Amino acid sequence: MLRVLQPRRATLSPMRGLQEQLKRWWMAMTNEEQRDIVIRGATVAVCAVAATVTLPLIGELQMEKRAEADFHAEAVRLASIEDGGVTVRADPMTPSLLDTPWIRTVEYTLKRDTGASMSRYAMRDRDGAALSSLVSFRPEHIKRAEKINDEAQCLSQAIYYEAGTESLGGKMAVAEVIANRVRDHRYPDSVCDVVFQGATRTTGCQFTFTCDGAMTREPRGRNWDTAQKVAAHVLMNLNEERTGGATHYHATYVDPIWSAGLIKTDKIGLHIFYRFPRGAEWAQVRQNYNRKRERVITAAAEADVNAAATSVIKTTDDAKVEKVAMNAPAPTLSPASVTTSTRTITNGAPKFNTMRKSSEVSDYTAAQVTQAAVRSSASAAGAMN
Repeated sequence: MLRVLQPRRATLSPMRGLQEQLKRWWMAMTNEEQRDIVIRGATVAVCAVAATVTLPLIGELQMEKRAEADFHAEAVRLASIEDGGVTVRADPMTPSLLDTPWIRTVEYTLKRDTGASMSRYAMRDRDGAALSSLVSFRPEHIKRAEKINDEAQCLSQAIYYEAGTESLGGKMAVAEVIANRVRDHRYPDSVCDVVFQGATRTTGCQFTFTCDGAMTREPRGRNWDTAQKVAAHVLMNLNEERTGGATHYHATYVDPIWSAGLIKTDKIGLHIFYRFPRGAEWAQVRQNYNRKRERVITAAAEADVNAAATSVIKTTDDAKVEKVAMNAPAPTLSPASVTTSTRTITNGAPKFNTMRKSSEVSDYTAAQVTQAAVRSSASAAGAMN
């Protein structure tokens, strides 16, 4: 009762008044009500933190599922283009992953039109393709099979180490660059030779992971499985071109000088892609490259000048210190317990005129004390200048 009759203090500001109201509201509640409010507040805070952490992960999973769905739809569309759905045919332009291109055409035909694929003529073509693929175990056939496996392994490694954490589109783009190099006359004609080109030379490698020790980390997990699937997809020529015929790429956080000598085609994921110039593009590319090269050379020259100036300043300082040390008298000092000084000055540091060196003082200690005296003399000479 007395607490209610007490006059209220005037609030100094709206915020102070709000604090007073909240305080009175809190004090008016029972312990159970206060406990209930604390529990609710803690629950809301935990939910907010959980939402902040999980929502980005959920978005990333949804993006990956969407990319996989687009990949599947695109594969079905390309398969329908490859095969008319009436009979089985072998494409003479099929890439060299498999010598039996009927595998993918028959597979999609069975899903799409069972009756047409199982007709008498389709069965004869399919059986003929199957029998022709059952080659003997002659050395050239075994060697061909080993080469197919090696190429798939090399391309899978390149995708894993170069774009393992990127989206499906980023992985496909990196694989497409390697496939474009295999078809380009300026590069080797096999996947493994393209991927590991320059890995054993001192001039540098074409793909960083082949010479920076990244391959000591064994590929594993979902990213490795995806890389293998993308490699098989690209080697079977089922992918749709997305890099504009690019043969080069680099990460978005670097700016190599060679990029000025190429034509930028696209940016996919964490990589920027380039192709060789064509026709009249060469003149503009040469100008861009020369300008960028001049900027790099100028920057390097300025860095060298700054380094040389720093070296000259340091050499001058060292010469001054050496000159002061040569002009300074060489005092003979000993520890305080065994030395006597004829005079001291009161301007901040003792000045030793005559010292007696005890036989107990070692040569190392004497050398250290001499160096300290030289530094003190150099500081005094600098202050006088």
